[in-house]
Amino acid sequence: MKERTVRRKVQKAQISIFVIIAIVLVAAGVGGFYFVKTSKQSQENKDFFSGSEIKPEMDSLQSSLISCLDDTTKNSLESIGIQGGFNKKPGKALDLGWTFIPYYYEQGNFLMPDKFMIEKEISDSINGNIVSCIDKIKLSDIELKYSKPKTKTTIDKGKVSFMVDMPISVSKQGNSIIVQFKDLPVSYNSSLYDILEVAKYITDSHKQDPDMICISCIGKMATEKKLYVDFIDISKFTTLVIISENYTSSKPYSFEFLNKYKQREPLVLKDSGMAPLAPVNLGVEK
Repeated sequence: MKERTVRRKVQKAQISIFVIIAIVLVAAGVGGFYFVKTSKQSQENKDFFSGSEIKPEMDSLQSSLISCLDDTTKNSLESIGIQGGFNKKPGKALDLGWTFIPYYYEQGNFLMPDKFMIEKEISDSINGNIVSCIDKIKLSDIELKYSKPKTKTTIDKGKVSFMVDMPISVSKQGNSIIVQFKDLPVSYNSSLYDILEVAKYITDSHKQDPDMICISCIGKMATEKKLYVDFIDISKFTTLVIISENYTSSKPYSFEFLNKYKQREPLVLKDSGMAPLAPVNLGVEK
């Protein structure tokens, strides 16, 4: 049965319509970092960077590079959630100043990006931010040169994986060695795959009826995937949709987008015949 969209029961301490914060929910596992010997590197260079005198600096460099990789991938996942799968603002989006929220349905127009586009948007975010992170690394007499990063992001069931192809030349006192980010793939637990399936279902529902969605269908789908689906009216014609979860970490992860309608009536649940209604949250028990 189809029913009118309903608003979320919001705890003020958790969310504001105008300041929507999503903290990425991932469990990062970072292993060792590898210095790769290329044909251009002499044994002398290899021995130099393996020496005990330079070891503290190289340990510090290794730690800084791993931190850049870890922080950049996490932050990109976070911002992609807040910005509904986009790195750069699309043509149809609500500009909040510090960020934006895209429209997935806008008065008859269907604007949701597919999974492959979202993977590319995440990769673009990482490519831009990892460079600025590496530029902040300052070590005495060590020079870093790098190629333009090429990131491959893969959204799979239960996880998101990254492989950053970015050779970095490390030079000191006429010696050089190459560091390869691609030898350290990163993978996080993530419900993004399931979130996108629910977002697509909500968006495609408007192809059958431009003004209504099946609340019970979305609630069942959210429960099966251990997700929350919340609707917040931010204007007479615009609804903010937030899909979130908190089962892969102690912190919540949220994915947000907007639906704009040509006309709206007071919110009602058709099966109960009651209106106006208390705000409703869909999904698993909180």
